[in-house]
Amino acid sequence: MSVLDIIKARRTIGAMQDKDVSENAINLMLEAGTWAPNHKKTEPWKFRVFTGDSRVRLGDEMERIMKQKTGHLSEEEALKKTTKAKKGPLRAPVIIAVAVSPSGKVPEIEEISAVAAGIQNMLLVAEEQGLATIWRTGEIVYQTELNDFLSLEEDDKLLGLIYVGHPNKEASSKRIPYQDKTIWYR
Repeated sequence: MSVLDIIKARRTIGAMQDKDVSENAINLMLEAGTWAPNHKKTEPWKFRVFTGDSRVRLGDEMERIMKQKTGHLSEEEALKKTTKAKKGPLRAPVIIAVAVSPSGKVPEIEEISAVAAGIQNMLLVAEEQGLATIWRTGEIVYQTELNDFLSLEEDDKLLGLIYVGHPNKEASSKRIPYQDKTIWYR
C-alpha cells in the first residue's frame, strides 16, 4: 500500500475491541512519532503509554481534576463531565499521552507543529498495522494539573491522548477535492 493510500484509508474509529495491542505495534507508532520534521532538531515530543490497570489510574486522576473544575456547574452537569473523564481511558486498550516540551530554541508554534506531525506519523503507522485510533483532546487534556501525573515539566503541554485498539467497525469519510481549496500562482 502506498503512503497516499494509507493516508486516505486512515480514519478515526471510536468503536474498539477489548483486545490487547502488541507492544511491538505501539513501539512502531512511537518510533514513527520521533521521525517528524522538527526545526533545529529539538525533538520536542514526550510520550506516556497507558495499558491495563494504568488506564484506570489515569481515569481516576482525570476524574479528580474534573471534580475540581466543575464546582460552578449543576450537580448533574458536573457528574456527567467527571464520569466521562473517568471512563474515557477505558474506551481503548492503549492510551498514548503526547506532549510538547518547548526547548526555547525555536518559536513554540514550530515545536507544537512538529509534535502534531509526529502524531500524524503515529496514526498512519497504526493504520498500516490495521489498528483503530482516535486523537482526543477536549477540556481534560488542557488541564495543567495532569502534567504532574504524567511526569511532565511545568512548561510542557499535552497535545492529546491517542486511543489505540483493534477496530470494531469500519469507517469511511469523504473529502472536499483539494482543487476546491487550492489557488495556484504562476
